[in-house]
Amino acid sequence: VDPEAVRQRLKKLAWVRDARVERRLPGVISIAIEERVPMALWQRGGKLVLVDREGAVVLRSGLERFRHLVTLVGDDAPKGAPELLALLATEPQLERRVTAAIRVGERRWNLQMDNGIDVRLPETDIAAAWTQLAQLERDQKVLGRDVVTIDLRLPDRFVIRVSPDQVRKGKGTQIGRAH
Repeated sequence: VDPEAVRQRLKKLAWVRDARVERRLPGVISIAIEERVPMALWQRGGKLVLVDREGAVVLRSGLERFRHLVTLVGDDAPKGAPELLALLATEPQLERRVTAAIRVGERRWNLQMDNGIDVRLPETDIAAAWTQLAQLERDQKVLGRDVVTIDLRLPDRFVIRVSPDQVRKGKGTQIGRAH
């Protein structure tokens, strides 16, 4: 048995990130496998695939059990996703509500919340915007309102666009100051 040949064959398996194969005498071969850890579903070309933290495709079918993971959209989305997902985890109550992260122009993110609200994050200082959204949710329960978009791209203010029904009632776009 050629340990390196076995290692290379194991590494070709989708779930195997790395493998160590050692010959131990007498007649024993030791195999240690490092599995890929699923990070997100990645939508590209209208199809979903499961990717790990390095952006490697792990699965192309049988994704039902991974529907709880965030869906990434955009050609370079897996590359920037580990940093974004780590940031989202700083506000667990809010993180659970994020269903998709859309990469915009290879420079910033839009988040889709579980109730359809679109959250537009800035290109820089995403952490401050995420904290601001968490504070808005704690103080004003903004995600439970009839809101379409929350735009956090400007550092000194946020813009909330309400649904067309609210506009007809005279409650259109609202602009608030960041604290």
